[in-house]
Amino acid sequence: MNDNQNFERIIKKEKRKKLLITAVISSIVTVTIGFVAVMATTIILGKQMDVQAEKQINQFNIADLIYSPNIRSTSQRYRLTAMTRATLSSDRQKNIDGYRVAYPEKKVILNLSGPESSSETSSNIYKNDTIKNINIMAANPKTGQKEPIFFNRAYPNWYSSQKNKDKLMSPITPTHEAKTLQALPNTLGEVAITFDKRYRYEDILKMMPHNIMINYYWLGFHSAALDTSSHVGCYVGLNAKDDGSGKLNDQFAGLPDKTKYNDYQGLKKALKSQINRKDVDHIDIAKDAEKQLVPSLKTAEFAGVIVTGRTENLAKLDQLPYTYASNVGITTPIMPYQSPIK
Repeated sequence: MNDNQNFERIIKKEKRKKLLITAVISSIVTVTIGFVAVMATTIILGKQMDVQAEKQINQFNIADLIYSPNIRSTSQRYRLTAMTRATLSSDRQKNIDGYRVAYPEKKVILNLSGPESSSETSSNIYKNDTIKNINIMAANPKTGQKEPIFFNRAYPNWYSSQKNKDKLMSPITPTHEAKTLQALPNTLGEVAITFDKRYRYEDILKMMPHNIMINYYWLGFHSAALDTSSHVGCYVGLNAKDDGSGKLNDQFAGLPDKTKYNDYQGLKKALKSQINRKDVDHIDIAKDAEKQLVPSLKTAEFAGVIVTGRTENLAKLDQLPYTYASNVGITTPIMPYQSPIK
């Protein structure tokens, strides 16, 4: 082999080595760029999901205040199920005179655009055309538990004044179910009381019997056009303290978490901040409620309450002069190892 052949072989070998080194460097650069791109995308998407999570937690807290008649969230969980998908869930319960009764979980599935789906479902409504001797009854579709109903006192007169009634719901005769609870001894119950008129908060505290627990204050409706059956589950109001005092707070001082909505002043903030507004018969429920708010709790008026207690005490509520309607919700047996608050 002459020198020229050796030289050509060396040149080819060096070329292959350079090509190999170039390929390796190129691969490393490509992998590095790809890794950086993936990491950057992950960080960006993660931040976007964090923004959505914060927004939905805020909306959770708003809904917990606005649309939770004697329903309280006990915990919230956020779980990322994919890079651009997550679930936000909340355990809930009712306070039945000190007994904690489980209520269906609330869950929202999120993506980068916002809520994808929700576990919230409307109550099943039954009337006398489906169940004998029932004016109206609402039941939770997941558990079958009876839901308490409030009545719009102004609707019957409004309905009578309308010329075209073809598309209108007929007025529902007010129920008086509280008295039926006398047939359930050794039991605790929940009853929605619709007043004969709106009463001031301080007057309600004085006029309600002391052997029952006030759990919730209902604002009522400003619009007379909202019928009883259509607005089931769209009640705006405030849950009272859990200690049996029946009291509300006008305003909590120094709340550290801006996403927490509490008290009467918090209700005003929540109604203005709500994104997913409820609309019934083309009426914005939040705006309707805002029309009934006043500067402070001292002069606030409410159209009804949800109360809980022993059935023998609740049964007497229909005898009170201010009871326009009473409608039973959940009932639960009294256990020998736990005394009710009242």
